[in-house]
Amino acid sequence: MKYFKTKWGKMREINVNEIDKIKDPYIIDVREESELLEAGTINGAVHIPMMTVPNNLNKIPKDREVYILCRSGRRSYEVAAYLSELGYDVINLEGGILEYKGKLYK
Repeated sequence: MKYFKTKWGKMREINVNEIDKIKDPYIIDVREESELLEAGTINGAVHIPMMTVPNNLNKIPKDREVYILCRSGRRSYEVAAYLSELGYDVINLEGGILEYKGKLYK
């Protein structure tokens, strides 16, 4: 696990392929609907597009770790930093769906 110091504090990041080793992870996929339809997503991921995250905070648990996923890891990094600032326990999934080696679900 990597730690980053951001202007909001400390944030954590793991390689996207580590997610399969975590029991019952809560994953938020922040890509657009068209991206999910095209590529699929990790089994069980909750879809909350990046631009709608501020309006959907009630769907994001504050009592457990939340893993943030996107295409390459850039948008998820931004969302993770934002949620971290708000007090959520978030972990960015570095590499995103492009680097994920597991099965994808549409």
